[in-house]
Amino acid sequence: MRNAFGTKEKPLFGLDNNKNQSDSPDQLAVVWSAGEEIVAASPSKAEESGIYDLDIARFPDGFNLTAAIGLRRASFLDLPPLSEQTQYLTIASDYSERTRILALSGEVLALNDDELIEWLLNAEKQMSLGIDSHPVFETALEETACSIARLPNGLVAMTEVPRRHIKATRSKILSLLGEETPAFVNLTVETPIRCAARYFLSALPEGAVALRNEKQAEVSAFILIGKGGFSYGLWSPSIGLFSEYGFSAPKEINRMRTNNSADVENFQYESISPGNRVFNSHPAANQDTPEENNESKVQQEQLQIYISDAFDQLFLQLSFEKLEQLNLSNYSQVIWSAGDGLSDLVAATADAYSENTGLGFFRLPAQVDEIVAGGLLFGSFSFGDTTAVGAQIIPPVNMARDILALADREEIERRQMEDQAVLRHRNRTVFALLATPIIVLAGLLALSADLFRTQFMLGMREANADARTLELKPAVERRKSYEANLKWYQEFVTQVSGLRRQQPVGIGLLYELNTNYPFDVDPSFYVSDLKLGGGLTGNEKCFDCVEIKGFARNKDAVTSFLRSLEFAGGPQSGSKLFSNLAYEVQEKVATGTAAPPGSQSIQPALTGSGLTRNDVAPGIIAWSLKGNFVPLAEFAPPDKDKKPATVPPPPNVPPPNPAPKPAS
Repeated sequence: MRNAFGTKEKPLFGLDNNKNQSDSPDQLAVVWSAGEEIVAASPSKAEESGIYDLDIARFPDGFNLTAAIGLRRASFLDLPPLSEQTQYLTIASDYSERTRILALSGEVLALNDDELIEWLLNAEKQMSLGIDSHPVFETALEETACSIARLPNGLVAMTEVPRRHIKATRSKILSLLGEETPAFVNLTVETPIRCAARYFLSALPEGAVALRNEKQAEVSAFILIGKGGFSYGLWSPSIGLFSEYGFSAPKEINRMRTNNSADVENFQYESISPGNRVFNSHPAANQDTPEENNESKVQQEQLQIYISDAFDQLFLQLSFEKLEQLNLSNYSQVIWSAGDGLSDLVAATADAYSENTGLGFFRLPAQVDEIVAGGLLFGSFSFGDTTAVGAQIIPPVNMARDILALADREEIERRQMEDQAVLRHRNRTVFALLATPIIVLAGLLALSADLFRTQFMLGMREANADARTLELKPAVERRKSYEANLKWYQEFVTQVSGLRRQQPVGIGLLYELNTNYPFDVDPSFYVSDLKLGGGLTGNEKCFDCVEIKGFARNKDAVTSFLRSLEFAGGPQSGSKLFSNLAYEVQEKVATGTAAPPGSQSIQPALTGSGLTRNDVAPGIIAWSLKGNFVPLAEFAPPDKDKKPATVPPPPNVPPPNPAPKPAS
């Protein structure tokens, strides 16, 4: 079933947020106040279409509440009488509630909802410890009603109250139905702090300010004080309501309860537009119950001490260590409300704490029980909007359906089996009535469609084949002509490529010599002659011979030049460009006697040397280098006896006839 806060078929943990309930005004919020009074709140239809008001009425305890509420619903609210279909809302009493973040590991937090419930049940049985070395459950689940909810940051918070209080609350609600006790009552039990925080954040403009983006890391504190006890909690937009505690008042304060009936008969809450509401009430609505004139000074002092202790207990929770653990920045404000005539004393104490701490204090504009009753409805009814806005801000936690109720697998499976049986019965009935004519009609339509499709496709296929044949006939003739020309050009390109590859061989030799000249050893290294090709040594078959001559100042330059050429590599790895390299050097030979004036000294020539003359200047040596340039051997001319291949002229293929145009 789709609900107002998600698309899951069953509610998440203890969240009770049925979409049908949030759309129905058949709801009743009942709060038993500390002054032995009863506050009842219901949605009431406004004059505008689709707009609802919040109707709040106060009744004295012991009054015939069933008859009074039934009369008010019929006369003023136009609602049906109380029944099993009515959604009942109330709070846990006796100030025994507690909400805290469970110290679970990341592995446990990653479990889905069903697996997490099963793990928690086993942890309660086995007394498993959390990451803080404390038991996850301090009391047995049979004695404590625990509701589990995931916070927006992924952590899991647990709200718990004694189970006997939930049973007592259920008994009070059943008393409203009269003598006939139904088997099932749609009951939601929440905590007062959660309801008050929801009312503040969804109904008041100051609450809208706390929801702004720049306030996401700030924490707001809520405190509710009455003579029966006080409750406080901490809330942040990024985390939600993560801490909540309730404490009973001392006995001497609890005895001071009086049956102070309020002068207000009704609180009106007008919905102007979604997300923009204005709180309206009668003039006496926001006035506190005055203290009795004969109240002694001792009682005043006791009340003052009690209120101060309540604020002290709250500020003990406002620690910066908690902020660091939850990645929060600071505390922004304290929202408070009081009942039982304590508003003036609480206001004076709040002003004193505001001066000492620097925190802002905001007073809710009504008594505690009225604020809580309004917060109950804001978490269950949409008030004309598409969803219950208050429940989106602070989702309701139903203590009447705790973790043990959600873990009742047998009941869930039984309901699922019943739903499946009803669905199967309905499907069989529909099939029996409509299956036969539908099958026959579908068969006839399918046969006719298949015959028509077959004939149509055959005709289209034949027409396409004939048109394609006429279109491809000239293309086939052109292809034959192109293939003949291509074969001739391939043979021609092969022979021309062989000749073309011989051209850059000499250029490659010059590039290779240029990169290996030993100018770093001898800057005056000089090349005077370079010969490449056959016939250098009188041998016509030495096609790849190379001879280089020149001058240098020392032999080291010639040796370095020869070594660089020996290790010069070709384009392929492991190949060499030069082979059989040998060099020869000659330098000027000094004689013992000086030459006659006007005559030229003649040096003796070396036998078999490639250097024909030895008339170099003093300090200069002549060198000669011979060898083979390996790349040139690949382009050696063919033998004279072998006839060169002739390239036949390209065939003269007549151009194809133009393709005939298809007939229109």
